[in-house]
Amino acid sequence: MTQEIKVSLEDIGRAQAARQWNLVFPEPVESRFEVDIAHRRAKLLRIVIVRTVVVYNLFLIGDWLLARDAFNLALVVHFGLVTPWLLAASYMVHRSPGPAVRNLLMISVPLAMVAGVLAVFAVSRDPLASHYQYFVVIVLIYANAVLRPSFTAAVILSAVTIVAHGVICALHPTMPFEAAITSSYGLIIAAWVSLMANYYIERDVRRSFLMRLKDNLAARDLQRTADDLQRISHVDALTGLANRRGVDTRAAALFAGAEARRQPFAVLMIDVDHFKGFNDRYGHLEGDRCLSLTGGAIRSAVRGGGDIVGRYGGEEFVVILPEADMLDGVQVAERMRRAVEALAIPHDRSHAGVVTISAGVGVGRIDSPDSLSEAIAEADAALYAAKAAGRNRVHPPVPVDRHEHNVVRFG
Repeated sequence: MTQEIKVSLEDIGRAQAARQWNLVFPEPVESRFEVDIAHRRAKLLRIVIVRTVVVYNLFLIGDWLLARDAFNLALVVHFGLVTPWLLAASYMVHRSPGPAVRNLLMISVPLAMVAGVLAVFAVSRDPLASHYQYFVVIVLIYANAVLRPSFTAAVILSAVTIVAHGVICALHPTMPFEAAITSSYGLIIAAWVSLMANYYIERDVRRSFLMRLKDNLAARDLQRTADDLQRISHVDALTGLANRRGVDTRAAALFAGAEARRQPFAVLMIDVDHFKGFNDRYGHLEGDRCLSLTGGAIRSAVRGGGDIVGRYGGEEFVVILPEADMLDGVQVAERMRRAVEALAIPHDRSHAGVVTISAGVGVGRIDSPDSLSEAIAEADAALYAAKAAGRNRVHPPVPVDRHEHNVVRFG
């Protein structure tokens, strides 16, 4: 897969401001343009060349009518040289070559056709042969306006064709000088008209590309801004945890299709003990720092990416643990309590002497959205029970086998 070339709005602005006669954007816009249109242009060119094989060989009718004495040469040129090259060029274009090779292939096709026309014209002595060379005009218009190589390549092609045509017409014994001059003048006019068509079509294609690219980048930036705002609106700026809205959003996703599942879950309601006294004693800046550190400790104690951790407001935190029962909930809550206590944030208005938390645990099953509100209410009641029991604890308490010091399951 081709790697996308990064282009900024500033790059596009420079490309729009540039005035270059050869229709080449400043980098990196030119590279992005080439990547974006290369496959489409190669596919279109391949189709055009294949159709050209048919149309070109219909020129044999003109060979028979205007240069019959050189018709055998025309057959050799058509089927032995030009047609094989057209097919080879179509195959090589299919391989999506770079712009330089693609332009070379594009001008080689009409040059081969022009060479064939002029070769037959140079050999023929048919009285009508002077009209045969007009096929060069058709080929040149086709090349510049239909094949549409780069403007620079089109100018080179036109110059080579005009010079070759003028020389052959001037040297042809049956071509009157006046007719040769008039024919060359007509070819020059055809070259100028087709070059203008080439230029303005390419200019409009490039302008459209810039406008489309600018709109796409602006839309992407707008979407990125919207995503950032959405993310910010779901994140608590102080702790970096989900805010209440973020918790609700993630919980709604957890309960999507709840009727099809009956998995257990646990809810932890957590409160920083004596936080008002901490703020009064140490100030709001230290209070913010305390909440930030506490939130980090709580987040570090969850089980994995599926757990939902958020600041519910003030000094209160909430944790939702999918696929967790009461024992899982109290174990995680106890781990959080110990992590916060281990921070050893001084708090001389707490009996513990450091910042601690109290936690209540509620449980439910993911079978209806109402079960979440019921589990939150249960966890909230348990939190008040933990506070009433002296704070710095989890309710229900963690059961411990005092001999093995291992947590065991309830009853």
